[in-house]
Amino acid sequence: MTTLFKIVSIAAVLLIAPATVAEEKVLPRIAIVIDDLGNSRFQQQFAQLPGPLTLAMLPHTPYAERIAQTAQQNGKEVIIHMPMQASANADAGAGMLSSEDDKAETILLMEQAFIQLPQAVGMNNHMGSRLTALIEPMQWVMEQLALRNFYFLDSRTTAATQAETVAREFGIPVARRHVFLDNNPEPAEIALRWKDLIRHAHKHGEAIAIAHPHLSTLEFLKEVLPDIERHYGVKLVVASSLAQRPDTETIQLTEHKAIPKEFINEKDIYPNEN
Repeated sequence: MTTLFKIVSIAAVLLIAPATVAEEKVLPRIAIVIDDLGNSRFQQQFAQLPGPLTLAMLPHTPYAERIAQTAQQNGKEVIIHMPMQASANADAGAGMLSSEDDKAETILLMEQAFIQLPQAVGMNNHMGSRLTALIEPMQWVMEQLALRNFYFLDSRTTAATQAETVAREFGIPVARRHVFLDNNPEPAEIALRWKDLIRHAHKHGEAIAIAHPHLSTLEFLKEVLPDIERHYGVKLVVASSLAQRPDTETIQLTEHKAIPKEFINEKDIYPNEN
């Protein structure tokens, strides 16, 4: 009887399993990135929202390190929201990468951000409509990200952006913003952009929204995040989950060759040495 019972049980499982698997539906995935964090103690509340959000921290801001620590403790993803030059030459903030910077200056500014935010696993651009349209500065940026196994999220502040293309050339996982959730922070407008986000996700299988630390945005997310799968039929993930690594062969990183000694003036390198 025992053997017969086992055989019947196994047969029942085999009959039921295919139907169960067939009924499982793969939900579209969305990522929500909160930009511009670090300037206010109030913004700490975004690190306490439910679910796997991605928090983009502005370097050189007074609360960036504290919010990044809380975010990591709460299971959030942290990325660097790197200030980059805008086409209208608007001030993007301290540590801004500019088209006037050479490679050494770009590396130095990025290194300062890496040191301040060790929790970060990726980067996106803050402003940057001018800089992201320039290939060479983007090559310098992506080289540094490649050395650290970071991913890049193109905020797409300009249609002329080269950032995504250059990132792929360097073999970096890359993603792009599809919706700005709260360019107009009125609750009714946020709700409309939210519908755009959900619609895009269901059509294409995934979508990424960028939002900002407005009180109205915080209140909206408090409402929609707790039961997001049941109400909207989407799965919330961190942005890195939607960053795709290019299939093409990665290009070689820039070689830093030593300068021949005959061209070096050691007094320039060690001005305080006698």
